[in-house]
Amino acid sequence: MKRALSSVGFGALFAFILSRSGATSFTYLHNMFTFRAFHMFGLIGTAIPVAMTGLWWVRREKAAGRLPATVRLPQRRFHPGVVPGAVLFGIGWGLSGTCPGPAIIQVGEGHGLALITVGGILLGNVLYRAVHARFFTWRPERCG
Repeated sequence: MKRALSSVGFGALFAFILSRSGATSFTYLHNMFTFRAFHMFGLIGTAIPVAMTGLWWVRREKAAGRLPATVRLPQRRFHPGVVPGAVLFGIGWGLSGTCPGPAIIQVGEGHGLALITVGGILLGNVLYRAVHARFFTWRPERCG
């Protein structure tokens, strides 16, 4: 229960930060993609080193034995689905003006059109397994 509450707390804090930073604003994202404003590039450019530092810290603490065995970073390997997946993700981001995390936050902010985006995300996840089983040879669990 304590772990679930801390996850909800961190998720709420993350959602608040994304909302306040403008990451859920279609106008901010549109201005980023059309190179009219660079606020979002700065936000993304800050998030990358923060995440890298966090991952470095977890790996260091794990190697030193200071983290429990349940803390695990999965080994991800490049496979042929990364490129078409990235292309589809980019097309969806460009068409909807958001990516999955901020889309859910937009629903919480009361943006009704975000329900269409979240519906598309859910539909894409449902269709993935059928498309994957028909056209690709690697195991889907290797993707994550």
